Amino acid sequence: MVASSHKALACILCVWLAGCAQGSGEGNAVGQVWAPDCGLDGQPFELNPTFFAMQPSGSVEIIDIVVQRGSDLKSFSDGLSIFIRDPEMLKETMLGSDIDLQMLDGPVQMTLYLNATCPGIPRLPVVYAAVSGTIRFDSLYVPWLDNDTRETSATFTNVELVDYQEPEERRAVLSGDFRFLFERGMPPQLFQY
Repeated sequence: MVASSHKALACILCVWLAGCAQGSGEGNAVGQVWAPDCGLDGQPFELNPTFFAMQPSGSVEIIDIVVQRGSDLKSFSDGLSIFIRDPEMLKETMLGSDIDLQMLDGPVQMTLYLNATCPGIPRLPVVYAAVSGTIRFDSLYVPWLDNDTRETSATFTNVELVDYQEPEERRAVLSGDFRFLFERGMPPQLFQY
């Protein structure tokens, strides 16, 4: 009886772990970061992401892509968030084209958050928004469309990101790329309400 309950527990654990799969991917973001509150004065920066996720919302047709170091909450991680306003239009008309990140109401916005590199409540949070540079999507998975692939891949070049309160002092310049496969499943983070 004990052996069969151990087998049942092992099966449940395997099913639970399989449901927690994150998107498999690769990529990087390299450049310089200026964040005086945490001692970054233009030093070389490399994100080295290990977590790739897509958070689609079919009801309002938006997608938020997360490329970050580790699978912790954003408030404890370093990463990029790429927000796509109209993924269907981007997929149908803009694949392979450079998209200007200068427009606040453009089809794509990008933010950099450095909450692991610059932790702490007393400091200003390090969240910078893109004000120039380009991003080019070579493939984009849109969950509510018919797709040939579940892959999303993009390259971004000379993206300047700033804190709008102090754009000269608090900023970053990054280039890089990412490629990942969308996998539906339970999030790797457990939330309690």
